[in-house]
Amino acid sequence: MPLHHRMIFRLFWRRVAAWLALSVIFWFSSKPCVAETREDFFEVLQIGTVSFTNATVTTKARDYIFLLHAGGMANVKVSELSPELKATLGYAVAVEPKPNAAAEKAKTLAKETLQKIETPQVRELERQIRSAFGPETPAAMNLSFLAARLGPAILWAIAGIMVVLHLFFSYCSFLICRKCGSEASILVWLPVLQIFPLLKAARMSSWWFLACIVPLVNVIAQIVWCVKITEARGKNILVAIGLMLPITNVFAFLYLAFSGVSVRTIMEGAV
Repeated sequence: MPLHHRMIFRLFWRRVAAWLALSVIFWFSSKPCVAETREDFFEVLQIGTVSFTNATVTTKARDYIFLLHAGGMANVKVSELSPELKATLGYAVAVEPKPNAAAEKAKTLAKETLQKIETPQVRELERQIRSAFGPETPAAMNLSFLAARLGPAILWAIAGIMVVLHLFFSYCSFLICRKCGSEASILVWLPVLQIFPLLKAARMSSWWFLACIVPLVNVIAQIVWCVKITEARGKNILVAIGLMLPITNVFAFLYLAFSGVSVRTIMEGAV
């Protein structure tokens, strides 16, 4: 994999790790503390204009407190408490938590890591890559970047499938050449070069190879080959039409390879 793609890959995961660390740290550092669950007893508890005697605060939640008093029970919002009473009940710690030394150290380390990542050399490399690929082309479309994302196991599996498909296509071409009465040379197993034995099987000159590599002209060459190879196999013209059309061309090609030899082909070979 090219050097700049490896740098992009490492840069991406380093950023993900740094931002993930920052997110976890900020979540824990900003998470509000819950007040202590110990009970507080007051002979007289003044909240606003209401006084409670022999009051015991049994529950101290984030938004309210629950207390038992001589007259029964009451539920009071924390926002209605005075600052002094909040401090007595422990809500000052919840509102203004003490800074966590470990969390602050981790924050600083994460920020320093991000600053090291955003070096002028890395920014220049990103600029060059954007100019090379273009603003509208995502990096995932690049084959090298895609290969890095897939992993070696998947790439070997894809390569194996492609080799099997090529060998199967070559074997079908070998059968077509043999059933047309043409000698199938070693070229039938080689990519690109296998077009020469297939042209020979269709009773066409090897010079048609040049027509097959010229845009637009190659369409005409393909049509001519479909008709000629069908005639050489002694099959119906409908097979030639099937060879010209998408999807059906696969089945037509397999039919030419595995169907029996016609009497017409046998007679022509005898002659």
